[in-house]
Amino acid sequence: MSELTVGDLVAMRQLGCQTIAGAGGLDRKVMWAHSCELEDPWNWLATDELLMTTGICVPAEEGDQVELVRQLARAGIAGIAVGDDMKAPPLTAAMLAEADALDFPVLTVSHSTPFSAMGRTVAVASQSEQISRIARLSRLYEVARSATMTESESPLLERLSIELGYELHVVDVEYRTEVLARNGRVDEPTIRELCHRLDGRLDRLPARLAVEVDGTLAATAFPLPTHRPCMLVAVGTSDVDLDAFGLLHAQSLIGIEVERVTRHRERDDALGAALFEQIIDGTLGSDAAQPRLEQVDLADRAWMVVGFDSPDLRAARIVLGDNETPKLSCVVGEEGYLLLAADHIEAVVDLLGPHIPHLGLSAGTSTLQRVPDSVRQARWALQAARADGSAVAEYSTAAPLFLPRTLSEAHFAARAILGELMDHDEKNQTQLVETLDTFLTVDRSWAAAADKLMIHRQTLAYRLKKIESLSGRSTKSSADIASFWMALTALRISRGGSD
Repeated sequence: MSELTVGDLVAMRQLGCQTIAGAGGLDRKVMWAHSCELEDPWNWLATDELLMTTGICVPAEEGDQVELVRQLARAGIAGIAVGDDMKAPPLTAAMLAEADALDFPVLTVSHSTPFSAMGRTVAVASQSEQISRIARLSRLYEVARSATMTESESPLLERLSIELGYELHVVDVEYRTEVLARNGRVDEPTIRELCHRLDGRLDRLPARLAVEVDGTLAATAFPLPTHRPCMLVAVGTSDVDLDAFGLLHAQSLIGIEVERVTRHRERDDALGAALFEQIIDGTLGSDAAQPRLEQVDLADRAWMVVGFDSPDLRAARIVLGDNETPKLSCVVGEEGYLLLAADHIEAVVDLLGPHIPHLGLSAGTSTLQRVPDSVRQARWALQAARADGSAVAEYSTAAPLFLPRTLSEAHFAARAILGELMDHDEKNQTQLVETLDTFLTVDRSWAAAADKLMIHRQTLAYRLKKIESLSGRSTKSSADIASFWMALTALRISRGGSD
């Protein structure tokens, strides 16, 4: 292993280095020398690496220069070597004083000395360390290869944790879930603080992020090259001391594993959707469904169905998938549905609540033939949740406004108000019910209703007169409008979204 120090580089007169601050740290080891001009260079270098810069990354303001020294020292950087080529702003006395206080070496490098000369000097001295890093890389790839052979999600993360000496986790920072299962999990305050620091900026995750909870370092996070916004989180109260070489490859390997697991879950979700749809439309009998339900750990259970708006299906699948909750999911019309074990429902509501605004819960059933009824019950409850703004509504207790409580009552309520219109539509292939629904949905705007229905305003006027004639109710009366609206809502519920 190389024993090269910052002081050794200064002593090599041919390199043209001079110490201008932090002389107390000249015994710091230098394992590598790296040129970086980014505004946060401590995120791009690892412990015991020397930062070489022409000065572009050095801020002009005094306070920012002091913070630069503090961040570099905190990251374990060996020192900073600033090229003497007039591109750097004047180094302030406060910055140099901070470097002295932290024993953090600040060097100037003659403009006649190419950074490549310093880099090659360090590289030759660090040759034995590079051989060690290559050996570590080989071990990392062997861990990945053997973990893939086991066809399991957790061994790779567990074994890389052992190999690298840190407790590693993968956190989806959009949904605040852990992606790869392992025995222990990151505590909630750490995940909450990590996501708070990102503040919704998920398109470009930081190269390195120290996560502090109550003033104490709780973890260090690194981005992963994945489609999902995920970060590799190393738990610990001390800063992560991983060389960039090993860290880069660990990130790549774990990123590949996350992508593999994600594709596997997406395939299972697609197969589960096909199964659920067959159960809903009644084309799959109990005997045929049994072995397939066993594969997803839903056989011989009491079930419940959860309904939600269809755009929330992705969130439901990701959150429950990361939490290893057995499920089937699909979309019917404008709603998404989950088939779950009844004894999991409380935990599922807690998991989905932060991500999905409205959930409708069916009653429980142990009979596969009753699952289609459970889907309609979940939709009814979802309508109830939307109507009064609730996060969760249960079929057995929900009563949105003055709507009926059961599917049968909903059907009769719709027939009582809209029966003549429904019969006329069926007999004459007209769209009076659709016209009424559209007209009220757009708050009785003639222009908007005609445009949405793609008909002339005169045609709309004719249909509305026909509606009033057949129903005996007026589209101008508040009482009649309320009756129409409740009946239309009951009709949607009773039809289960088929209209």
